[in-house]
Amino acid sequence: MGWIIAFWVSCIILFYVYFGYPILILFLSKLMPKHFVKFSDEELRDGSVLPKISFFIPAYNEEQVIEKKIRNTLELDYPKDKIEIVVASDGSDDKTVEIAELYSDEIQLIAYNVREGKTSLINKTVPKLKGEIIVFSDASAMLVVNALKKLISPFKEPNIGSVSGLYILRDASSTSRAEGEGFYWHYETFLKTNESKFYSILGAHGALYALRKSLFQTLPTRAINDDYILPMYAVQQKKRAVYEPGAVAVEEGTTSVGGEMRRRIRISVGNFQQLFLLRKLLNPFRGRIAFEFLSHKFLRSFSFLFMIALFVSNIFIPILRFRIFLLLQILFYVLGLSGIVFFKNKKMPVLLTVPFYLIIINYAAFIGLFKYLFRMQKVTWERPQ
Repeated sequence: MGWIIAFWVSCIILFYVYFGYPILILFLSKLMPKHFVKFSDEELRDGSVLPKISFFIPAYNEEQVIEKKIRNTLELDYPKDKIEIVVASDGSDDKTVEIAELYSDEIQLIAYNVREGKTSLINKTVPKLKGEIIVFSDASAMLVVNALKKLISPFKEPNIGSVSGLYILRDASSTSRAEGEGFYWHYETFLKTNESKFYSILGAHGALYALRKSLFQTLPTRAINDDYILPMYAVQQKKRAVYEPGAVAVEEGTTSVGGEMRRRIRISVGNFQQLFLLRKLLNPFRGRIAFEFLSHKFLRSFSFLFMIALFVSNIFIPILRFRIFLLLQILFYVLGLSGIVFFKNKKMPVLLTVPFYLIIINYAAFIGLFKYLFRMQKVTWERPQ
């Protein structure tokens, strides 16, 4: 009887995390939306009422993309007298600083000699920035020309503390990762869209997000996912973090399984760190955000435990009809693990992308929890290979 209970509890929780919650948040976003005002198209064209912003590009050994990033930023449509562009180098030992210096008349370069990690870079640099709004953007992410105005538009509403743009992953040499990640990000975009309408998105993407400087709080020394923690700090201060799909950032995808797994594990370590740092958001008296944080962040972070429990309990249930579920689970894992071979060959069938990414994400969560508990994750960051 105990195995059957474990099976159904795990099954129900997993169904809720991956299917039930998305359906529920869609329904709630239509039934109980929280609207906010934006700058009008006329105000965006005129530009005179737009806030002053600081466009912050953190960089470590970005010689391959930094010039393209600077040129891309200079071409963005935003009043030139209302934007400062700041490149901050975290002890880069390649030509990042040398290349950035070529644009010293148009940007501000802050080059730190010692590499201390992205968290330290943000903590040291943000207080020096002059903008009312801080825009964070990875060096590898290229923005469409109107992305800034779109990103800033929701800040007309005083209750908006952070805005995240639309992240598009593109891989010029392969379709496998783009398809798999494309499905994953399509799923995440669906959640963001509806969470934004209902109350607030959970975190942002480092490719492009913005934060009111007045809401900035110093990150903990070993913080990993700044792009999640900073927007959620704003939410803790009873502001909203919303999603603006018109602010588009495009980035090339990595193509190695090893690089993908390292990236996923780092994100997972950060996820468990966030659960600890932001645990007050689980307080049911926080209302809508508590519901979102429990459903989207807490339960999903531990979904690998329920996947293990579902499989193990299924093995020990001596009832014939449950063998069908066991065979389906085995098929799911076989398909997912087969994706590794196709991933390397850069031609992954669409049928394999969902199980492949669910397995890789939950395996990364398993390793991530272990590394978080034993403080094994470095706070410095590397470009994905």
